[in-house]
Amino acid sequence: MAEELKSPQEELKEKAWQAANRTVIMAVLVGAGYLIAYLQYGDAALLRKQVKQQQDRVVDLENERETISTRLAKESRDKELCVKELTAVKKGGAAAPAAPVVIEGQ
Repeated sequence: MAEELKSPQEELKEKAWQAANRTVIMAVLVGAGYLIAYLQYGDAALLRKQVKQQQDRVVDLENERETISTRLAKESRDKELCVKELTAVKKGGAAAPAAPVVIEGQ
């Protein structure tokens, strides 16, 4: 009974202060969390740099794939021409082919 009796208005005032204190503490904690996250990750400059490097690498690989694909198509075409000429030579005996085969890129 050491606790003194408080009027309802004083209790209401005390509850309002408690709610205000809790609200301020919560706002400070949330703000600190956002601040820490921004300081740690910022605007993600390092991540943007890594993404740019990876995108450049993808473009280089796609270009290399296209180059190899084109080269493969040319080589296949040249092989077919050689096979046709070989077949023609075998059928016609030892006659020389009409036009020499030109292999591009060598």
